[in-house]
Amino acid sequence: MTRYAIDSDGVSRERLALAHDPAELRECAAQVAMATAGAMASTGDAGDVLRAELDRFRVVHAHALDAIADAATALADRLDRSTLEARSVELVVTAGFAGVTAGIAEALRDPASATVS
Repeated sequence: MTRYAIDSDGVSRERLALAHDPAELRECAAQVAMATAGAMASTGDAGDVLRAELDRFRVVHAHALDAIADAATALADRLDRSTLEARSVELVVTAGFAGVTAGIAEALRDPASATVS
């Protein structure tokens, strides 16, 4: 029989490590956009080609950082759900075992009341 287990402590540690990443990535995206906008403004009238390339750089890199931030947020949410689901299963199984052991204890105290299935 194969047994699987979720390392909920390890998942929780990773979730905490990931907690601030989306905000930091979004801040990086904003900084890239601001720095590139400043560079575009400094090119002057003669820098149309450079301005177009800087705009393309800004769009691509700022959106990429936002996309990574969204992915990190989604991963963090999934880690939260996985941990909750694993703990929920553990509680259900523990409650089931508690019911079984209570029935066994009752049968041991009063063998006449025990039913045979």
